[in-house]
Amino acid sequence: MFGLKEMAARTARQAGLASGGALMICVGVGFLTLAAWIYLEISFGAQISALIIAGFYLGVGFILLGLAGSGSSQPVPESEEKQAPESAEGPPIMQAFLYGLQAGMAADRRRS
Repeated sequence: MFGLKEMAARTARQAGLASGGALMICVGVGFLTLAAWIYLEISFGAQISALIIAGFYLGVGFILLGLAGSGSSQPVPESEEKQAPESAEGPPIMQAFLYGLQAGMAADRRRS
């Protein structure tokens, strides 16, 4: 029971820190945008400043949308899907962990 409580507390802490970090990033982006606006407004005027900043945000937004949509949309044929063999002794993640653990111990033995 304590393991579940500790995991929930750790997850809540991580979520809180991530939310706080995201909020600080948003505030920082706001201040950087304001600073860029002031600089550009002095140099080029209000209309050109608005166009430059809007173009920057639109460009970054389109790039992010393009990256998000660049994943493979073709389904994987069933014959190519990797599935754990029926005779596996444990879940695939457990087998991968044990394989990595054994490989690390073997590498440590070779180094010594």
